[in-house]
Amino acid sequence: MIRINLLPVKELKAEVARRRELMIGAVSLGAVLVLIASMYAYGWYQASSLERRLQAVRDEIQSLNAKTKEIGELQKRIKEFEGKNNVIEDINRKKAGPVRVMESLSAATPNALWLTEFKEAGGNLTISGVAADNQTIAEFLKSLGTYPYFSNTELVETVHNEQAGMPPRKFLIKSRLSYQPLLVQSAKPASRPAVATPAKGSSG
Repeated sequence: MIRINLLPVKELKAEVARRRELMIGAVSLGAVLVLIASMYAYGWYQASSLERRLQAVRDEIQSLNAKTKEIGELQKRIKEFEGKNNVIEDINRKKAGPVRVMESLSAATPNALWLTEFKEAGGNLTISGVAADNQTIAEFLKSLGTYPYFSNTELVETVHNEQAGMPPRKFLIKSRLSYQPLLVQSAKPASRPAVATPAKGSSG
């Protein structure tokens, strides 16, 4: 009877099995390490990308802040210029006011009417003159009411002029005078003077 020793074969199989397990373990470990490294690299890439975006947003905010500051400075300058311009316009209006008042007064004066006195104190205006008749005085009073510089215009009196060689009617008109009238005043309709009958002191 022949006996065969099988121990070396069993040990060889066991060794092969251990090596196989070690190889599988090493491959698995390598795969896990590769996966971890890939996840780390991806996370680092995402973090870097977010950092770049964050930096871009910061740069944009800084640029917008600079532009906002520039806009604020421009708005401040615009307000300063507007203030100076308003002062200049006010000065020009004050300079031009008396000239325009006299132009309006001249334009409102009929051909058959002459002014002999023009007095203003504290915005109260007194106009004296002579005219051919009461109708001409009424036309003058009505015409004055169409200009924004004159308001509350009224005929105080009209009397017979006894001075030889002068028009037969003398008159006195009072009004409020404004050298810088509001724009809305120019839109007012002309006041109708109450001259249907001669005022006090009239004669002839």
